[in-house]
Amino acid sequence: MGTQQLQNLIELAKEPSGERRRELLREVTDLFMVHSEHLNPSETEHFNDIMGKVAFELEMKVRKELAERLSETDAAPHELITKLANDEIEVARPVLMKSNVLKNSDLIDIVRSQGQDHLLAVTGRDVIDEEVSDHLVEHGDDQVLESLVKNEGAKISRQSMETVVIRAEDNEKLHAPLVTRKDIPPDLMNEMFFFVSNTLREQIMKANEGIDENLLDEVIKDTKLTLEEETKGLSGDWSQPERFIRRKQRFNELNQSLLVQLLRQGQMPEFVVGFARLADIDIRTAQRIIFDSGCEALAVGCKAIKFDRSTFSNLMLLTDSGKVRKPEEVAEVIEMYDHISVESAQRALRFWRTRMNTQSKAALEKASASMERG
Repeated sequence: MGTQQLQNLIELAKEPSGERRRELLREVTDLFMVHSEHLNPSETEHFNDIMGKVAFELEMKVRKELAERLSETDAAPHELITKLANDEIEVARPVLMKSNVLKNSDLIDIVRSQGQDHLLAVTGRDVIDEEVSDHLVEHGDDQVLESLVKNEGAKISRQSMETVVIRAEDNEKLHAPLVTRKDIPPDLMNEMFFFVSNTLREQIMKANEGIDENLLDEVIKDTKLTLEEETKGLSGDWSQPERFIRRKQRFNELNQSLLVQLLRQGQMPEFVVGFARLADIDIRTAQRIIFDSGCEALAVGCKAIKFDRSTFSNLMLLTDSGKVRKPEEVAEVIEMYDHISVESAQRALRFWRTRMNTQSKAALEKASASMERG
């Protein structure tokens, strides 16, 4: 393309007529799309000046058309693409979703400065790097997070994934996309067991069966605590039940029959500590399992300890005495217990223990309050 042609285009940019300027922009864009891959930096800058000057003096419809066309070429001027990406969302959307000219730094600036519609458009990109995802999670609303999690081309860091899981507890739309993501850490997936649907709970347990033991050990090795360490710092309310259970252990009397007996006698604190000992978990995790409203977590815990079916049925009914369950609901939970493998249940238990050991003791206080109400 000759220098004279470029000079003529620059002169045409001075045309005062609105209609003529619209025609000019289309002509310039056509020329650019034809020659873009063969332009030198100076020529590209000329096009940037012309298209930028004309486009932002015309109505949004014209800029939208320009954005749609330039979003398809990697040779588009960076400065112009950045301006279009920060324009009104109707103009910005195609650029934010498709343009490879935008750098991670550009996308991060947009995420930090623009509204949720712009962030939502960014989540539609074919590939999203971790650093961009981090900012989307930090600044995005629930709709943005849902779109990001559904995008298989989005790389999400461990820290951001933890944030999304926390927010998912109050956002059901995030449940299925998170559980089915191939890159969700297994401990975070098992953390979701306590607030997702029965269908997703079954998927989590099935996924546990395929977890490599070496991976499992790697995940938990840095956070595993002994039961003695876990019980340090517990409130005085637990000291007596703890002594009671230790005594039962010394005389080899701590078993599933004792747990059923404790519940029937209304000794809930002793039951919680005894369950924790038999399951080799901390008291906070035991409380979380026992007071899970659906009893599916209790089914997992009992299967991991290898309790028999009748013991689980008794424990379910005794811990759930304040609720009136339909027979079909009880049958559904028992059926789940029957289908869970011991290995899958034990893996879930190990993940739950690991997760609880990294959380605030506020969880213990909350569970204690639930126990007192029961």
